[in-house]
Amino acid sequence: MKKTLTLFSILFLSFGLFAQSRINADYNQAFRQAKNYYAQSDYGRAMKYAEDAIRFKKNTIDSEVSKIENSLSSKDVKRAQGKISDIIPILREREENDCIDIINYYMTKEGAEYFHDSIYNLIAHIKTQDEFPEAQKLLGDIYKIEGEYTLAESFYRKALNNFEILDVPDEKYEILYTMADLSRLTGEYEKMELRLLNITGKESFDRRNMILKSALNVISRNNNTSVDKLFELYRYDDYYSLKAYCLLSDYYENAGLTEKAMSFSAIAVITGFTKMEEVIKKRNLDYEYTNLQDFLVEVSHYEDLVEWGTENNIWKSFNNLYNLSKKLGYTKFSTDLLKVLAKDCPEPYYQNTAVLELSRLK
Repeated sequence: MKKTLTLFSILFLSFGLFAQSRINADYNQAFRQAKNYYAQSDYGRAMKYAEDAIRFKKNTIDSEVSKIENSLSSKDVKRAQGKISDIIPILREREENDCIDIINYYMTKEGAEYFHDSIYNLIAHIKTQDEFPEAQKLLGDIYKIEGEYTLAESFYRKALNNFEILDVPDEKYEILYTMADLSRLTGEYEKMELRLLNITGKESFDRRNMILKSALNVISRNNNTSVDKLFELYRYDDYYSLKAYCLLSDYYENAGLTEKAMSFSAIAVITGFTKMEEVIKKRNLDYEYTNLQDFLVEVSHYEDLVEWGTENNIWKSFNNLYNLSKKLGYTKFSTDLLKVLAKDCPEPYYQNTAVLELSRLK
């Protein structure tokens, strides 16, 4: 136990310095340059530095593997039989600090238990790190802008295949959305639909459908309480899929599939509502939902929430839900929703849209 504690103390102390060296590694510097040139619309230089970053990353990983494997070739280290806890003290005696730093970095990053005290497991893991999905994604973006859609697709696929080593795991969704948009640009709308549906996730399909079935039942009752009941009863928090819900609703509406379009519009509205309510409750501990009108008034007090709703098409989705429910004959629900939006929608464009529509109905 004492030896194990000493080992992890050594690992922890050297982690900071090695992690800092990673931030300043040539591949990260090249990638930062690539992003800077991309932001300046200098795509030629951005491409060069992104390609350099990918090459430098591979060279770095190959070098790390070689250093560890070379250390393992000594008789002293071989006697440790691949046990990291026995190898580290030997490496310290031999002053192989570079090798210790590499081992330390991965053990601290992944957790020592991840490797089961096996240097061979650690080496195998390091070998999986030689790709650079962020740089691959950036190359896809460059080719997309330049209209080289086939090349863009190939780099997005590479980035997606390597999503497990993204520094920010959630960037996977950005790659998926970009690939869906690429399908739109190439006119492959069925592929776009499939990619958007994949973003929404098979694992959440049953839960989403259960909520939707109940929510649509409330809408179809088409009575005086339908609007407020919808927002009183249902919450859904798959925020990564929110953009996909909005895009799928538009896609199905354009395809004349009104019921499907309303389903995705409804889940988009419920998801956006859930997120905004979640933020409000953190800021206003006394807040409790009473009705949609009061909720929208509360949202209007927070400029960033109104802006978030605009950026994520929440106000558009409210408007779409009105239009689609009206098309399907749910006139009481749609009119009541429109009246609330006309009076208290915190986004001026869609409030004015609701006011004009309401005046046409009278």
